[in-house]
Amino acid sequence: MVPLALFSTKVPADERHALASSLLAIKPDEKLLAPQNRFGMGFGKPTFPDDIPATTTLAQLVGPDSWYTFHLLQLDDSFLTEPVEKWPDQPAFQTSAAHILAINVINDCAERGVKLSADFTASAKSEEHYQNVLQVVEQDRNMKSNLRKRSLEPLQALTGHKFN
Repeated sequence: MVPLALFSTKVPADERHALASSLLAIKPDEKLLAPQNRFGMGFGKPTFPDDIPATTTLAQLVGPDSWYTFHLLQLDDSFLTEPVEKWPDQPAFQTSAAHILAINVINDCAERGVKLSADFTASAKSEEHYQNVLQVVEQDRNMKSNLRKRSLEPLQALTGHKFN
């Protein structure tokens, strides 16, 4: 998701320039059709560096999957070769920025937690009872198989690709 910083006015111009230079330095010959650095195969969780010191810049976090983000979001990268100050005038930048603004950002984990809390608040008679109910529900959810993985089985059989 590092490339999204290219479109933020809160990121200084020199940092966006360094980010663009890092991206261009590792640009693949062909569009990436799948993420490269993931745990397991396919679209799993990304691998992160073991240590990211406070002095790390966005440009240092650029990797092959940064280009996958461009492909996935259908971003036109032709503006990257221009000076940062000219980007807002570039049609490629304007179109890509519009794609970025159209992204709906959600936090599924947080939303599930809020929903879980709302569902069981009425049944709790005290804070301790409430915490116990939440732990029991969480334990029950962990014991059940992941329904999303089960729904991928027909797709895996059809494509021959294993999704993690």
